Amino acid sequence: MSVQDFPEVGEIVLVTVESISPSGAWVTLDEYNNLRAFLPENEITRGTIKNLEKAIKPKQKLIAKVIKADKQKLDVDVSIKQVTQEEQKLKRIEIKKSKWAESVFNIVAKKLNRPNAEKETKLISQKYESLYAGLEELVKEGPETFVKLGIDENFAKELYKLASEKVKPPVVSITKTLEIYSPEPNGIEVIKNALTDAISELKNGKMEIKYIGAPRYMITYYAENYKEAEKGLKKFASVLSKKLEGKGSFRLVE
Repeated sequence: MSVQDFPEVGEIVLVTVESISPSGAWVTLDEYNNLRAFLPENEITRGTIKNLEKAIKPKQKLIAKVIKADKQKLDVDVSIKQVTQEEQKLKRIEIKKSKWAESVFNIVAKKLNRPNAEKETKLISQKYESLYAGLEELVKEGPETFVKLGIDENFAKELYKLASEKVKPPVVSITKTLEIYSPEPNGIEVIKNALTDAISELKNGKMEIKYIGAPRYMITYYAENYKEAEKGLKKFASVLSKKLEGKGSFRLVE
C-alpha cells in the first residue's frame, strides 16, 4: 500500500476484476485497500470488443492506468489500453519486488518466532511508498533507520542481513526521441546551451543524450522509480521550453 491513501491520475496500478457490467467492468485497486474503480469498455482495448465477458473475467489481475480520480467522491476510472509496454514491464517488476519484500518480512518473523510481521509491515508502509522501498532505505542507511520507526532492533538487523543479499540501488529508465529545432543563425549553439541548462536543473536522476541525426536525439532518463523518472522528464521539458522560448521548438516522441 502506498503512503498515499488515494491514487493519482496517470498512476499505474494493479487491479482485480470484480464484476462485468454492460458498459465496462468494476475493479478493485490492490494497492489501495481494494478501493473500487470503473474500467470503461472503450478503455479495455484499442479494437472492438464483441464479447466483454470473454475479454476480461472476474478475479483476473490487470495492470491499468488511473484516468480519473476524485477523492471527495471516491470516484476512480482506469484504463488498460492507455498503459504502454514500458509501463507494463516496469509495473510487473514492481509487483515482483513487492512480493519478494513481503516474503523477507515473513521469513524474519518466522525466524524470530513471531506469528507474523504485521506490525513491522504496517510501520514501513506508513513511512515508505512500498515495503521494497523501505528495504532499499534499510540497506542504504542501516538497521537504525528501522529502529527509529519503532521496529525491534533484532528484527531490523535480521531484515538488513537478508535484504543486503538481494537489494541493489534502484534504477529505472525512460527513453524517448527528442526532435529539436532552432531557426536562429547560431541555432546549434542555442540548442546546445538549452540542453545543457535543462539537464543541469535535474536533481533526482540522471539523463543521457545521444545524437541520432538532425534534428533528432535519443534521451534516456534514469531514476529510482518510474514516478521520479516521469517527473524528471517533465522538468526537463519545462526547462527546455523556457530556454528555447522565441528561439526554437521541440517535441518528445515515444
